[in-house]
Amino acid sequence: MGLSKANNTHFDFRTQYAAGYMVRTGHARQLYDYEDTLQMQNALVSQSDKALPFIHLAYEALLYLPFSFVSYQNAYFLFFAANVALLAWAFFLLRPYLSGMAEIWSYLPAAIFLCFLPVTMTLVEGQNSIVLLVLMIMVLLRIDRGDDGWAGFLFGLASVKFQYVVPVALLFFIWRRWRFLGGLAISAAAMILVSVWLTGVAGFLSYFRLLASMSAHFSSQNGMHLGIRPELMPNLRGLVYAISGSSSLTIFLVTLFLSAAVLLWTATRRLSFPLALLASLLVSYHETFTDASLLILPIAVAVTAAVKTRCARSLYIVLLSAVIVVAPAVLLLAGVRFYLLAVPVLALVILWDDGIQFPSQRAAGDRGDFAVKLSGNR
Repeated sequence: MGLSKANNTHFDFRTQYAAGYMVRTGHARQLYDYEDTLQMQNALVSQSDKALPFIHLAYEALLYLPFSFVSYQNAYFLFFAANVALLAWAFFLLRPYLSGMAEIWSYLPAAIFLCFLPVTMTLVEGQNSIVLLVLMIMVLLRIDRGDDGWAGFLFGLASVKFQYVVPVALLFFIWRRWRFLGGLAISAAAMILVSVWLTGVAGFLSYFRLLASMSAHFSSQNGMHLGIRPELMPNLRGLVYAISGSSSLTIFLVTLFLSAAVLLWTATRRLSFPLALLASLLVSYHETFTDASLLILPIAVAVTAAVKTRCARSLYIVLLSAVIVVAPAVLLLAGVRFYLLAVPVLALVILWDDGIQFPSQRAAGDRGDFAVKLSGNR
C-alpha cells in the first residue's frame, strides 16, 4: 500500500518534516548543509545513505514547523489530511471557472481534481503543490476583481518556487502592471528577509551554492546526490534533456533559447495570468512533477472560455486540455516519460486565443457589464 508506514518514509515529506524540525529546534542555519540534513532525516524518519535536500527558501520550513511536534508518521498523515482540505478549497474557489467543463460532463470538474495524476502524487509525496494551487487561484480571483496590488502580494508568497514567480513577474513587467509588481515586490522581499533571519547570511549564501549545483553546475552525479532527475520534469528543460543526449552546456543553451522564445511569444499576447502561469511552468528550469497540479488553473479557464464562446480555436483548446489531463497517467505507464507533457503544454501556449471571452462571475453592478477574457484585462 502506497501510504503504509513501510513506504512513506521515502516520500518528499521526509525533507519538509526534517526542515520544520530543524527550524523549531534552532538548527535553521544548517538547513542547507547536506550532511546535517542527512543526519537529521536519518534520526527523525528512517535510515538512508542519501539525503533529500531542502531546496526552497527557508521561510517555507515555517509551514512544516507545527507538524514537527508529532512523530513523522503522524505528521505525514496530518499533512495528507491538510492537503485534502486545501484541494477541496481550491475546487470551491475555482468553481466559477469550471462551468464550461461541467457543460461537457457534469462530473468533469471533480474528476480533474481527483484523477489528475500530479494531484495524486502531491498528496502521496506530501508536497506543497496544492498550497501553491490555492495561492494561484486566489491571485486569479484578485486580478478578476481588479485588485492587482493584493494579487501581486499573494503571488509573492509563492516565492518558495521562485522559478515560477520570476517569469510571471517579467511578463507582468512587459504588460506594465505596476500595482501587481509592487505587491509582489513587497511580499517577496519580506519572504527573503524572513529566510535570511532564519538561516543567517552564511546559511542563506549556502542556499545559492545549492542552487548552482542544481543548475549551472548540474551533472548526472549531482542529480543522483540531490535526488534531481531532469527527465522527469514536464517542462522545456526536461524535454531537451531527455531527447538531446548532449552536454550540460548545450542543454542549458538550448533550454534558454526555447524559454526566451516562449516568453517573447507570450509577451505579445494580451495580459493573462493563466497564460503567464502556463508559460512559467514551461520555462521554469526546475519543476517537480507534482507542480504540474498548477496546470488545473489555466486548463479550467481555457476550457470554460472555449466552451462558452466557441471561438475558432475552441475545439483545439479543449482537445489539448484533455490531452494534458490524461497524458501524465499514460506517460507513467510508458516508462515515466513525464518530459513529454511539455509538448501539449507548449501547443496550448501557442494556441491561446486572445479573442475568447466568457461572462464574469462578478456581480453585474460592480463595474457594469464585465467580461473576463481568456486573455485577461489590460
